[in-house]
Amino acid sequence: MKKIDGVKHELNPMSLVALVLSFVSLALVTSLFFIPREDRVYSLFITIDTLICLVFWLQLTGDLLRSQNKKAFLKTHWPDYLASIPIIEPLRFMRLVQIFRVLRLIRSGQQLLQHILDYRREATIATIVLLLTVLVTVGSSLILIIESHDPNANIHSADDAIWWVFVTISTVGYGDHYPVTTLGKILATVIITCGVGLFGMVAGLISSFVSDPDRHKPAIHHHDQKHWDKILDNQNLLLKRIDDLEQRLTESTQHSGKENEK
Repeated sequence: MKKIDGVKHELNPMSLVALVLSFVSLALVTSLFFIPREDRVYSLFITIDTLICLVFWLQLTGDLLRSQNKKAFLKTHWPDYLASIPIIEPLRFMRLVQIFRVLRLIRSGQQLLQHILDYRREATIATIVLLLTVLVTVGSSLILIIESHDPNANIHSADDAIWWVFVTISTVGYGDHYPVTTLGKILATVIITCGVGLFGMVAGLISSFVSDPDRHKPAIHHHDQKHWDKILDNQNLLLKRIDDLEQRLTESTQHSGKENEK
């Protein structure tokens, strides 16, 4: 398990996913102020927000376990824990603290791409989590809104919509819930296609763990590579100076021999 600390924590792939999901969560919570409580979409947004909070807690707990200084981590990120408490939607606005913190680091010119390259597999996992969350959020919301106006629809509640999205993403197709409108069928086609690609990413990630012969070897970070390159350059310079000194000594010996012959 890789230890993380400081800027590396803030710019690791899962933290960047949490940044994106923070925007999604804030958009959902803000929209709740304009949706009646008895509306089915209100219940759907509450359910999705709870699922996103679960992702937040998993990400924060994982970062806490990998942190070198857990006390300092909790001191810095306690607002993130409070903002991830489900059901209490107003607390979600405390995630603005994390959003501004990460955006400041990105804006300050930190090596964002290098951090992602250092954690490629974690970046893949983060991408899968992000795509899955976006598919569930957008897919369930749209299918419920689209199908709610058709009298023949069989997707009537938040539970039906979320269940349908998960079944469609996995391409299982139980058939207990299905779209009856043209727009709903088009949306189902898009979600099925994305689901196939998502599971292709999962299969590729698993195969990389199985087939990579260097998976047990510690990775050489960019700064370590620079350090070794500097050592090699100094070694080459030292060898060159030794060769020059040896050549001078040889020339001096030959010159002395000629002087003795005279």
